[in-house]
Amino acid sequence: MTDQKTTDESTTDAVNAPSHSSDYILNREYFSECFDESAHSQTGVNAYRKAIMLLAIAAGLFYFEANGYATWFMLSLAVVEIFSIRYRRGWWVARQMLSRASGSKVKLHLDEQGISTDSQQHQQCILWGDISELRETEKGFVVSHKSGRNYLSKSALDEAALVFLRAKCLPAQ
Repeated sequence: MTDQKTTDESTTDAVNAPSHSSDYILNREYFSECFDESAHSQTGVNAYRKAIMLLAIAAGLFYFEANGYATWFMLSLAVVEIFSIRYRRGWWVARQMLSRASGSKVKLHLDEQGISTDSQQHQQCILWGDISELRETEKGFVVSHKSGRNYLSKSALDEAALVFLRAKCLPAQ
């Protein structure tokens, strides 16, 4: 993951407003880290609740000898649901790797206004006022805002940027 960070540049202008810029590549390692650090994953029986319900419905339809198509459809849905839970991470990473953004270089800029990212496919600016939660994880920061959630890897940040983000960390509201 250390090869992701290509440049780091921290500056402070005349009004002491820190600024940080760096580049990173959207590759398999980045996507895997992003999923591992930011996905809400249920564990145990709770994760399979929907699949268990679908299996119970399919068993009931088998028992009452209902329409065969509906029965097999419910059973198929249960199997698909089980696989989607079991292989959730791999499926998500594979979808990201197949996207146009995969392999592209992203320019990250942090300043007193917010967090900006710029790549060939997507430009985004998240203002500090729009951020409802900035949570530090072991390998990065999860940014929750009006439009969703984003992830910033620590491997793409220098020490000054880490200090800046830690000072900006907001609890969940």
